Amino acid sequence: LDMLPKVRAERPDVPVIMITAYGDAETRRKAIERGATGLLTKPIDFALLRQQIDTRLEQAA
Repeated sequence: LDMLPKVRAERPDVPVIMITAYGDAETRRKAIERGATGLLTKPIDFALLRQQIDTRLEQAA
């Protein structure tokens, strides 16, 4: 979460999907406020991750 503003400032054109062990509402709120376009929780559902990546790529095209 601390890195998100720095990443967004450096590369505002790149969507950030966070992966965290903490999927509570507060973590989700902070991630979105700080610039994440998505938040996935561990253990990772790789099919969902692929879907999220594909969605971001389609939006960028």
